Amino acid sequence: MRNGFASLYPCLLFVLTAAGTKDFDYELSEKALEFAAAAYSLDPEPCVVKNNATVLFSEKVECDYMRDECWSVIAADNESIFVSFSGTKSKEQLVTELVESIGRPKHKLHNAGSVHYYFYSALKTMWSPMERLLGELKTSMPHHRIVFTGHSLGGAIASIASTVFVRNFPETSNRTLSITFGQPRVGNLQYAMTHDRLVAAGSWRLIHGRDIVAHIPFCVESYARSCVPFYNHGSYHHGVEVWFPGNMTISDTFKVCTGTPLNEDNACSNAHRYYDINDHLFYFGHHVSDYGVNKCRHPISIV
Repeated sequence: MRNGFASLYPCLLFVLTAAGTKDFDYELSEKALEFAAAAYSLDPEPCVVKNNATVLFSEKVECDYMRDECWSVIAADNESIFVSFSGTKSKEQLVTELVESIGRPKHKLHNAGSVHYYFYSALKTMWSPMERLLGELKTSMPHHRIVFTGHSLGGAIASIASTVFVRNFPETSNRTLSITFGQPRVGNLQYAMTHDRLVAAGSWRLIHGRDIVAHIPFCVESYARSCVPFYNHGSYHHGVEVWFPGNMTISDTFKVCTGTPLNEDNACSNAHRYYDINDHLFYFGHHVSDYGVNKCRHPISIV
């Protein structure tokens, strides 16, 4: 099995070369969380204004056959354009995601591998007006970074959106980033490689502790309990994991995970065999969805 997996190294080494050479930007990631939280809000403007930015686009659409909603926001400050998507909003939506991830074949992206159907179909319901606006903004704001972000389901949608955007506008590759929080596995190895090649300014998946969502859909494992691509049929992470084993406070340490298997480093969150949903809910000390609903401010406690 070791020799069989080693035969994949030339392809996987390309992933590391494309995605792992940029330095992780802690401050930008903290800021990205603010915009990921904003996508959970009926009114994202307070979160955006708090971060010295302006809302340029905000939309809520029904994104599956159960009429669950997906929300998206585009905002900009003096340096960056943030493109954010909301995460799962209900237990019913989570069940729909799981059923479609398990019960339907992955969707093939043109020359970009395959992704889980629910993530693709959710993006498709909202993407056309967003892409039109981003096509204009890339020209009117030529020096801005373009940061795709989201928490949970929103991270998976942001991943595909960033890939499709750069594929359609290749001149944006070196200024497009993906920064996600508790993102599930989005697609197969070919998709992971394509994403990492296209999103060249940096692709980071932040994982808090034992966040369970970052480990679903489950990967195919070798006898050594390492994630393997399984002939491109298995689910496989893209980008560089940034693992926070503690509580993600300002004093917490983190690890940028570039070990083996590449993109599925056994020395980071994959080393654990039991998970905690609480770790999925909280990033940088914020309950992400509640933080967004509360306009990116913590409620005042009355003692």
